Amino acid sequence: MEQMDLREKLLEDYEDVFSDIFNGLVFEDNIIKQQYLRMSSTESIYKAENGFYRDQFRDVLKEYTDCCLLEIGSLGIENQSTLDDYISVRVMGYDYTKYRNQIDRNKYPLLPVITIVLNFSDKPWNDTKSLHSIMKIPEEFKSYVQDYEVKVFNIAFLEDEVIERFTSDFKLVAKFFKQRRLGKMDLFGDDKIIHVQELMDFLAVFTNDKRYNDIKAELLKREKEGGPIKMCYVAQALEERGIKQGIEQERLNTIQRMLLKGLSKEIILDLGYTEKEYAEIENKPLEYAN
Repeated sequence: MEQMDLREKLLEDYEDVFSDIFNGLVFEDNIIKQQYLRMSSTESIYKAENGFYRDQFRDVLKEYTDCCLLEIGSLGIENQSTLDDYISVRVMGYDYTKYRNQIDRNKYPLLPVITIVLNFSDKPWNDTKSLHSIMKIPEEFKSYVQDYEVKVFNIAFLEDEVIERFTSDFKLVAKFFKQRRLGKMDLFGDDKIIHVQELMDFLAVFTNDKRYNDIKAELLKREKEGGPIKMCYVAQALEERGIKQGIEQERLNTIQRMLLKGLSKEIILDLGYTEKEYAEIENKPLEYAN
């Protein structure tokens, strides 16, 4: 989970991606202009019940001032790959900290704090999003217990028209999670990638497929040579990588078959196989290779 959070931060920290997420999901219009976003500290200090001070960390947090026409105390994104029943309590603490900071600075009136949660799992998050939903409250007391509801967006379940509102690399992310849930994975088209390295890191983590890391250098080299990188290039690189890995594995399998037949190292090397290939097989248990 920590590794996943790190990859998300690398991509979502970019102003074009961050503003795109809020404009596409929250405002449904081009309200947030990326040039007016400012970094905000994702670490804050709070005093626990035992009197000790502790740190708490946000995933992604920015402040916004649009030439004094629109001012927002903070815009925050929390990423989840699993459903957390206590998300409302956690977000309530995050938001309180930002309001408390404004009070300490004698800010009046207070600026709004908006926190959204992005659910990247294949399970829709339809309940346990509010404080009341995780409490057992007698009906006659309910009106006296303040609720706190979190805005959760199920990325893998977004409608196509919502996905089409995105203009940054987050469109590719949204497509990926939806198609993964549907079992299609027909992601690779003419969509251009802006943040190549960060997107490949992101996909490598969430697919648990290191090939995205393997092809990253190739794509970055191609980008440096000029011209945009499209998702269809990713498909091509993955295919070529798969073919190359298949050839490499077959050479290793052949070495193992020769060892099983009693051929010596000298003969194997004379046949054109390398010391490195031989060393990779040498210490492995001998078994019939496919």
